[in-house]
Amino acid sequence: MKIAVVVTYMGILFCLTCTENFHDLLNYHDLKFQWISQPDLKPFFNLTDYPFSSPGYLQQKAGHAFCFFWLAVSFYWLFKRLHTAFLFSIGYATFTEMAQLYFSRTGCLLDVCYDSAGIILFIVIGRSLTYKVRSTFKSHMNSTSD
Repeated sequence: MKIAVVVTYMGILFCLTCTENFHDLLNYHDLKFQWISQPDLKPFFNLTDYPFSSPGYLQQKAGHAFCFFWLAVSFYWLFKRLHTAFLFSIGYATFTEMAQLYFSRTGCLLDVCYDSAGIILFIVIGRSLTYKVRSTFKSHMNSTSD
């Protein structure tokens, strides 16, 4: 059951990132894919031509972080290991951004960084919670053994 939930979420993320027009998907529920067999790979490494101060841009990139935060949560739920959740999440973030180049979208390395921000946020929170649970468990075990 867990695998089905995680794979479904991965599929949703793939559709959101590779649909021909994200605006049309949100506003008109129009999910379309356009395959490009030989995309230009240079834009993937472009880190300068973005409207960094635009509120819409910042909101969209916060969405990247949010979606991949939950992907990391999903992978942790499935594997129960932060390291594994981190690696699978980063791998999928990279895959979806590169896949966009083949689906008439602008995939870029900078978006992998935004995705990674959400993943790293989960890892930091996860480590903190894991540490607190272990500390609580150890103190509970020490107090019951007296």
